[in-house]
Amino acid sequence: METLRLSRTTYQLIKRAVEALERIGRKLQRYNDRHERTAEEGADGLSPHES
Repeated sequence: METLRLSRTTYQLIKRAVEALERIGRKLQRYNDRHERTAEEGADGLSPHES
């Protein structure tokens, strides 16, 4: 029984880790999308920090 419980706990831990990595990936994608839009808007010769 203990081995089964350990396996279930390990599975749940791995599942939560994968879900967390997926959330991080989605957040990074949104961040990159915003960064690209900002860079495109600043493509007129001025960086967003120089305006």
